[in-house]
Amino acid sequence: MIVSVITIIVSFLLDALISNHISYSLVNPSIFKTIFTLVGLVNIYPYFNNEKKYLYILIIAGILFDIVYTNTFMFVTIIFIIIYLVNKFVNFFLSFNLININIISILSIFIYNILSFLALNLVNYNSYNFSLLLKILLNSIIGTIIYSSLVYISLKKIYNMLNIKQIR
Repeated sequence: MIVSVITIIVSFLLDALISNHISYSLVNPSIFKTIFTLVGLVNIYPYFNNEKKYLYILIIAGILFDIVYTNTFMFVTIIFIIIYLVNKFVNFFLSFNLININIISILSIFIYNILSFLALNLVNYNSYNFSLLLKILLNSIIGTIIYSSLVYISLKKIYNMLNIKQIR
């Protein structure tokens, strides 16, 4: 569990580092930008045999993400929980390997961005249109695949060295 918490902390800090050093704005998304915390959460899920511990980590990460990055109250946390439920369903059908974890990570990023898009449009945030959503979704694929693959390979090596097997 320590390795999983460290993975989330590194992902959380990477969100800050990358957002400060790669020019990224809502209207000009970078191809290397993804939501590292969310990708980290997706990658650690198969190593938890206790759903409650995973949910605690997910909720804490969501609350911290809300406070630090989005300045909203519980919005991202709720999205993270929705993504967890979708991923739990998808993990039932897919095995845990590099290709599937990349698919699940991309699906998670897409869900996050689509739900954010819907919420922003519900409050009449006019500068976020559908073509911009598509641009963000397409640009996030490369960064998500790169980071998800790196985390998957790293966690697999670390957990194999510690002789800990994945649960799912």
